[in-house]
Amino acid sequence: MNNCPNTSQGWRDLLSDKVLSRPDLAPAGLRASSVLVPVIIDDARPYLILTKRTAHLPNHAGQICFPGGKMDQGESVMDAALRESEEEIGLKPDQVEPLGYLSGVVAAGQFHIAPVLGVVKPSVQLSPDPGEVERIIALPLDIALNCIHYREEPIHYQPTKKTWVIDHHEEYIWGATARIIVQWHAAITSTNPVIHNGV
Repeated sequence: MNNCPNTSQGWRDLLSDKVLSRPDLAPAGLRASSVLVPVIIDDARPYLILTKRTAHLPNHAGQICFPGGKMDQGESVMDAALRESEEEIGLKPDQVEPLGYLSGVVAAGQFHIAPVLGVVKPSVQLSPDPGEVERIIALPLDIALNCIHYREEPIHYQPTKKTWVIDHHEEYIWGATARIIVQWHAAITSTNPVIHNGV
């Protein structure tokens, strides 16, 4: 996205305009999960909130993720995203203004992830759970939503398949997290992100 908004209201209008009113539901055979895509819009530089998972976790250890996880029985996509965000980073639901939903993605051929886009109050105080989150990462929106930072490469453990990667000066952002961001950019810019033989 070459022409980023230069005001807080401009960012809010842009993000609100390209969301789904209903979440993509998990197809049969896939485990339903949900993540929050939290955006802080301030006058300096709007940014995404990402987490780096702790190294000892059995799944996705050390990976860069949005806060979220598996949905409980009877739980909605929205409720699951807000619950997991509070558990993982101390983000209380009353600090989030949900804007809508982004297109879902499939992770590892087993999970369907339904993203919820929400604006977080700039004054928020976050407290990561040390059992799950090593640290919180702020990714500026003008980087996250600029396709110059996107590339595709073979997955290290499955080299016949490819993944999206988002260039970052410190961390390796790939997999479902990168795909959510790339698809979000595509929705905003009306482009079609094709990855051949990808996951």
